[in-house]
Amino acid sequence: MSGFYFSSWLGQRSLTKNNKLFATVVGAFVCSLSSFFSIGAWATQPLTLPEDIFEKDRARYLEIEKKLLTYSKRSVQRLDNDIYELAHYPLYPYLLRLKLERTMSIRTKREVKQFLEDFNGQPVSYGVRYKWLNYLAKNDYRSTFLDNYRPGMGARLTCIALTYRLKEGESEQAILSEVDALWLHGQSQPDECDPLFAKWKKAGMMTPEMVIKRIEIAAKEDNRSIISYLKRQLPGDKQYLADAWLSVTRDTSRVNRTALFPLKNASHEAEVIVWAVEKLAWRNPDLAGTVFNRYNDKNVFSTAQQHVMRRAIALSYTLDRLPQAHHWLELADVQGASEDVKLWHISHLLRTKKWQEVVNVIDSAPASLQQEENYRYWKARALEALGQTMQATVLYKELSQERHYYGFMASAHIGEIPSLAHTPAPRDTAAIASVAKTPATMRSVEFFRLDRTTEARREWFYLLSHLPESKVTDAGILAYEWGLYDQAITSFARSGYWDDVERRFPLAFNDVFSEKSQAYSISKSLAMAIARRESSFRSDAISSVGAAGLMQLMPGTARYVAKEKVSRNTLFQVDDNVEYGVQYLRYLMDKLNNNPVLVSASYNAGWRKVLEWLPANEALPVDIWIENIPYKETRAYVKAVMAYQHIYDQQLGGNENIFPQLTRDMIPSADAVSTHPVTGTLQLAPR
Repeated sequence: MSGFYFSSWLGQRSLTKNNKLFATVVGAFVCSLSSFFSIGAWATQPLTLPEDIFEKDRARYLEIEKKLLTYSKRSVQRLDNDIYELAHYPLYPYLLRLKLERTMSIRTKREVKQFLEDFNGQPVSYGVRYKWLNYLAKNDYRSTFLDNYRPGMGARLTCIALTYRLKEGESEQAILSEVDALWLHGQSQPDECDPLFAKWKKAGMMTPEMVIKRIEIAAKEDNRSIISYLKRQLPGDKQYLADAWLSVTRDTSRVNRTALFPLKNASHEAEVIVWAVEKLAWRNPDLAGTVFNRYNDKNVFSTAQQHVMRRAIALSYTLDRLPQAHHWLELADVQGASEDVKLWHISHLLRTKKWQEVVNVIDSAPASLQQEENYRYWKARALEALGQTMQATVLYKELSQERHYYGFMASAHIGEIPSLAHTPAPRDTAAIASVAKTPATMRSVEFFRLDRTTEARREWFYLLSHLPESKVTDAGILAYEWGLYDQAITSFARSGYWDDVERRFPLAFNDVFSEKSQAYSISKSLAMAIARRESSFRSDAISSVGAAGLMQLMPGTARYVAKEKVSRNTLFQVDDNVEYGVQYLRYLMDKLNNNPVLVSASYNAGWRKVLEWLPANEALPVDIWIENIPYKETRAYVKAVMAYQHIYDQQLGGNENIFPQLTRDMIPSADAVSTHPVTGTLQLAPR
């Protein structure tokens, strides 16, 4: 929940998992945070939690927890009184869980059942049923297993449940009808499913159609090994379909081999062609277009399939800035096509400065899309370029009242100060006190005190999911006042109360950012904007690729700028993380001629990639360049950081409004890149 919740432009669909526009590509050094894992580092953030009334109970909790984890099973069974003494303590259910897990057996089935009923859906219960069912299956306790099984427990347990139901005498026909969903899977299923599949096949339910569907799924999941097995389950006259899938998954250009597609089973062959052409388009759009036209002339494809292939070919040409882009975008941008086709059509026309066509394409969009902020902004820009100043000003004026990147850009075009429209959420003392006393809130607070942030946030998420909608904003205020800034941001996002700018964009670690930004001559508002976008000020944040801490630095980045070894744990210390993050911003500023747009793009995608995105022949206006950034994530990231920077400048009482400069600046062409005379590295040299 680290984003600023713009609407249309932040929600653009990713284009493809391809090198050209892989939406979740991270830079060589720094990764934008998409999903977090937590580690115990919350102690680095100063919290202002409520009065600690559980200090002695917490110490006792830790003692009993240690015993539950280390004592023998027999000794654990004698800890009931110790556990019960903490029945008033918020984390008491977690002691019950530990004891259940240590003593789990058929003799404790009543206790397990009671626990699952008492804490159904709560974080403390997560995984308990799964462990219980695995124990029951291992020991073949059939009836107890069926009493406790719930749908959605994974293929292995589902197959065990269906097998047990057969043994219990249920209708074979009814049970085998549930096997279809297990069969239609791209990977090999657990061994426990084999007897079911054998009965399912014997009952005549493994039809050629079902086999072909599974081949398609397996091919799209790049699991060729299972396709060879499935081929043998097909009648001879359909086995060539498996061969076609095997061939194109090894090399998509083989879709050009007409011998693979005799059109004897045209609908199934079309599935192969569509998948291969879409993939092929990103590396060889010319060949993809040839194959598309060949079979499209034979009326092989549905309308939806045509949309898929035309989109891939059009966007491939567009992102490579090739002349064929215009033709294919016009073919692809039709009713029923993906929304991103129209967005890229507009972006292409902006880059080529075909302003009247920009207006025409926007006017052809559905009315609902025309009301989105990006469409309104670009229509205003096009009208302004066409000399229709009055009409452009009306659109700019309307947008300037809105708090987002396009609204701020529109304000700059008409010489107005961007509107923050800050309206604090009303503070209802009684409602906030009520939220503070809920069991989930109290459990979350205790986990924060124990520096167990994963568990703490899990409880807070549960709290937000179960609070009445009217109280979610109260939870956000509470989290803000306790210094749980990322939880405050999450809570306000969930409640949809967007206008409390101060709480949604907190001045977290203000002194640290002041000191480090001043030391490296970096705009404090930019540094805070990066941290807000990257981690929502979570000092213990770590991404799936290892970017860590407040400013989401890779350890290698920190080592590079610090010129010394930096451990990952160091990056969870606020002072160190901000030090290295701001130092890295200084490095990027020096390399990219102090251009904040290129720097923010580089922070997300890596500076080498950003240099590849520079215009080929002539400079481009900043807003047009941003709109043509190939990576969806980076495109949204840059817009967000620019908007956040202005918000933080206002929060800090500054007058740094960067948007007038953004409306005047140009992104230089690739010939501005030079080699540093001393270091020999590439950089954007000042002209």
